[in-house]
Amino acid sequence: MTAPDRSVSPARSALRALLAGEALVGEDVGAAFVGAGEVLGEAALARRVREQGAVVVVAREPSPTLLRALRERPPALLVITGPELPVGLTSRVLGPAAQVMVEAGELVLVGPEAGALAGLRAAFVAAGVQPRLSLCPALAWLSEWLAAPELAGCRVAGMVPVASLHAGWARWAGTAGARQVVVPLGVEAPRIDQPRHPSLGQVAAAHALERLTGPVFPSPGVLALLLDAQSMSPGTGPSGHVAEGMSEEAASQAALWRQAQRALPLQADDPGMAAPHPGLRLRGPASATTDAFLAQRALLRRERAEALVRAAADEPTPVIDPAALARAEEVLRSAGQALSEHESKVVLRGFGIEVTRQAVAGSASGAAQFAEQIGFPVVLKAVSPDLRRKQELGAVVLDLTTSAAVRRAYATVVANVEERAPTAHLDGVLVAEQIGEGLEIHCGAVALQSGETALFGRALAGHHEVVLRLSPLDPAEAMLFAQAIVAGVPLRRKDDPGLRELAGLFLRLDALVRHFGVASVDSEGRLELVDLSPVRLCAGPRGYVTLDARIVQRAHLEGL
Repeated sequence: MTAPDRSVSPARSALRALLAGEALVGEDVGAAFVGAGEVLGEAALARRVREQGAVVVVAREPSPTLLRALRERPPALLVITGPELPVGLTSRVLGPAAQVMVEAGELVLVGPEAGALAGLRAAFVAAGVQPRLSLCPALAWLSEWLAAPELAGCRVAGMVPVASLHAGWARWAGTAGARQVVVPLGVEAPRIDQPRHPSLGQVAAAHALERLTGPVFPSPGVLALLLDAQSMSPGTGPSGHVAEGMSEEAASQAALWRQAQRALPLQADDPGMAAPHPGLRLRGPASATTDAFLAQRALLRRERAEALVRAAADEPTPVIDPAALARAEEVLRSAGQALSEHESKVVLRGFGIEVTRQAVAGSASGAAQFAEQIGFPVVLKAVSPDLRRKQELGAVVLDLTTSAAVRRAYATVVANVEERAPTAHLDGVLVAEQIGEGLEIHCGAVALQSGETALFGRALAGHHEVVLRLSPLDPAEAMLFAQAIVAGVPLRRKDDPGLRELAGLFLRLDALVRHFGVASVDSEGRLELVDLSPVRLCAGPRGYVTLDARIVQRAHLEGL
């Protein structure tokens, strides 16, 4: 057996040994391991590990003798095919109930458990695709293997439990592009209000896996069709036309497709779903049923995403004004852990993010004067780091159109805070322009457990999923991010801005994150949470305006 290469990581050493057929395999593992390797009895395996060491060991249920040898000389990878994992080992472990198959193809298949892996293998083999590596369960460290040069050029398909995901999966997904169709299983709503919550990195990785296709139904047949599908240029997609005199097989496929449209009417209403896509390689009537129908929806989303990436190729990066940036730095440095709305907007303005024109008043006459300068109508809000649900407390008054109305509203806001939140510290009353109607977005940035930062966003019209993207963003990623947020919003008005304005907001928000929040040797990053809620998209040169904002930074006592 070749000695491990000390210049590479243990993970890559294990992968090299596995692909090269240099694993030590217990004779009782049966069909759970398929590939080249030296098969040994229990006693011989323990002796070999103890005397010579090993890079990869495959065993079912290690005996006490073998366990002692493995603890004395831990391999780079221990594959356990039995139902339980041994304790007290420092090796990287694949298991329990692991299955590993090393073959001669150019496809990596990943399953959460043996049944799912078997279904994936059957679907891809039926499609004429030969795997290179098939394995389960899908564990967190697998992303290191997928990014390794030893698997360069391989396509990847499978399903991964969301608990196994982390930011490393997001980075790999960004480089793999359309060569991967990995479905995250068990995605729940991320806790964007809780910086460093474990769900944040997991969901950011899940959304990175879906960045081109959107969510994919976890059927082996869907994955096989989608990974093998060819995107088409604009104008060459499905037409829905059924030619007269078609073959019996084609007529059967058309009938099954129509039945799928009837059974799944919401999906059938999507543009491009009238007939099978020419880029889907249908194989027999069964392929034209649910699997092909669901694969086509993901393929059409992938085509739209690829078009957005091409369109964003020449988009410029945002230009930041140095004077405004210096002001933002000064405010953040002098502010407390939780910035007020006004302080937060000053920081945002430093990076060119559109915010409401506003000023903080300390008297009713001052509020009226500011309102006349800003222009009616205006909104009044209490300024206090201690208030969260201002509208419920009566600390927000809308639609003020005269100076007299502003004076009365000022007195109302102050009185409501004193009565309903007597312990809150009131720093004044904010006078801000009132923005016309438009689609509203909740977006921002939040720190992850890893020290990295993810941007998040969701449309507030209806119940839409929060979308996360790992920082940094380039113009193409910002465009995909914007598309993912507004894709499910129905009946948008013609005067709503396009994706470019929203993508520009995300690029500027990402610039803020990278300037203040990036991890370094001395700091995990300054920003814990940037919360813009809502941002209203509107017609005109501004494109959007941030109505409310809150920034939370790490405490100064932590070394800032």
